[in-house]
Amino acid sequence: MGKITNSEQNHSELFIPWPDKKSIILMAILFAAFLLRLIHWLDVHHDPFFAQLIMDSQEYDRWAMEILSGNWLGSQVFFQAPLYPYWLALIFTLFGHSLDAVYLIQILGALVGYYALYRAGEKIGGEKVGLAATFLAAFYGVFIFYDVQILKESLAVTLVCWLLWVLLEARQKESAILWLTAGWLSGLLCLLRENMLIVVLFLLPLAYRKGGKLLLTLKKSSLLLLGVTMVLLPVAWRNWIVGDVFLPTTFQGGVNFYIGNNPHATGTYQPIVPGKEIPYYERTEPIRVAEQEMGRHLSPAEVSNFWLKKALAWAKANPLDFVRLQFKKFLMFWSWYEWPDAVDYYYVKKNSLILKLPLFEFGGIFLLALIGLWLWRKRLKKLLVVGLFLCAWMVSTIIFFLFSRYRLPALPALILLAALALASLGEAWEKRNWKKALFLTGLVFLSLFAPRSLGYQPRMDLVHYNLGLVFERLGQLDKAAFHYQQAIASNSNDFLSMINLGNILARRNNWSAALDWYQKAAATEPRAEGAQVNLGRAYILLGNLEKAESHLRKALEINPQNIEALQNLTVLLAKKGLFQEALKTNQRVIQLAPGWPPALRLRAKLLKLASPQPKEKSRKK
Repeated sequence: MGKITNSEQNHSELFIPWPDKKSIILMAILFAAFLLRLIHWLDVHHDPFFAQLIMDSQEYDRWAMEILSGNWLGSQVFFQAPLYPYWLALIFTLFGHSLDAVYLIQILGALVGYYALYRAGEKIGGEKVGLAATFLAAFYGVFIFYDVQILKESLAVTLVCWLLWVLLEARQKESAILWLTAGWLSGLLCLLRENMLIVVLFLLPLAYRKGGKLLLTLKKSSLLLLGVTMVLLPVAWRNWIVGDVFLPTTFQGGVNFYIGNNPHATGTYQPIVPGKEIPYYERTEPIRVAEQEMGRHLSPAEVSNFWLKKALAWAKANPLDFVRLQFKKFLMFWSWYEWPDAVDYYYVKKNSLILKLPLFEFGGIFLLALIGLWLWRKRLKKLLVVGLFLCAWMVSTIIFFLFSRYRLPALPALILLAALALASLGEAWEKRNWKKALFLTGLVFLSLFAPRSLGYQPRMDLVHYNLGLVFERLGQLDKAAFHYQQAIASNSNDFLSMINLGNILARRNNWSAALDWYQKAAATEPRAEGAQVNLGRAYILLGNLEKAESHLRKALEINPQNIEALQNLTVLLAKKGLFQEALKTNQRVIQLAPGWPPALRLRAKLLKLASPQPKEKSRKK
């Protein structure tokens, strides 16, 4: 055989090596994931729920624009985890106020996360497990759903994928920088979902290795905690500056614990004050109620402790109810149903070309994970990182309350377990173990189609209520009223739709029809001060001052600081000719809301009416 000349050798170096089979399959899966999300994005682009933001999505957008306007530090202690709004603000800085830019970046970020998931699977069981995990993530319908929403779940999933890979690498290589990186990633996750603070405690035992030195274990766990601290310390410092309280994330921990553990808790979100489940009131009402009950001003930490103690007191007095509630939340966490928040997965699924495809859903991943655990029952030590993270996320979620999106960051770990079953199927076909291959193939098809056969339907009361909000914001009141009526038809106890429908009628000065809806709302939720205020205002305009005063004072019994109730009571007292009493009530409004224009205008009118009018001098004859 002749020797290769220098010129031939140099010429060969110009060619790029052809990627191996593994790389081609991985790139194909990632490209398919990108294509599925891109088509879904284009398909739902003009849907009201994506063209117009609502609830948490609207709040994140508002917060990001506030940061962008120059108020990057803020003026209050964080109530919601701050990372996602700041991430949005960065995207808006680079690309303008474009939701499409956010969706595209989230899609690309998801692909980066799936690469990390591939590497994590490869660490556990080789390239087949890694490719299977990437495949499942790429074709998991709920991931696609959240990748195209202004919500933090997509970013959280990406960070979890990287965290799992880094933790697996750190345990294998005993690298200080890897343990520190795991801490950084954990800290970022704490700024997305506060329950990650609890998960970090569960991760500390991963620093221990059988036969390892105690000093080395302490060093690794310390590096993990140091990484977390490095991320959270600036946030704690910022909270100290604006609120004199050294909180590493937010002060809603105690509030959320009470929401999930109280006499009226259902396992999912229930507002502390009925009818006030928009982000602004979710922040202000726990403070207002706690201070009203304690009779003094409370710091953010004191507010959190107030609600925590209240929940623990109930749990101590009702231990069986508390345990039953935790078990209910445990079942909800593992339920195959996607518990909806603002946007219902099953509603979008009916309107998305991609989500109509036979994609994997939670029930299918759950079944595959069980099969994977059974197949790897003799190698469970290799699954320690994945199993520990999964259990930790579950515990840290169910002790509070949940929507299905709250469990989404646990899915990368569950998918890694499910990938064990798919990888075993591939090995069985390669080795021509037909019996095992056919058996596993049947189980995979069962996992794919069994959850879809359950026929879960959208929560149409929730869908119509939120569509009503969208159209009301757009000024299309007829469409908004239609959707509120449809929401009530789906759920006869839909308090918020009754209130909003009454408000639309009130804007059209149809006060008698508005009164009917306000009465139905008050009967549905007697604890809601808003219904009482609206009844009082309606009765004033209908001329029934006695009934109006009764409802307004009932609203003030529930919330003595309700400025709308006080403002309407001021008008009512003026109509009765009680100007001095009206002025005193007006003064309370101004103290609670200094500079509020309606209160200041009303005060000017009251001062004119209350001042004695000069008598006209009689003409001399």
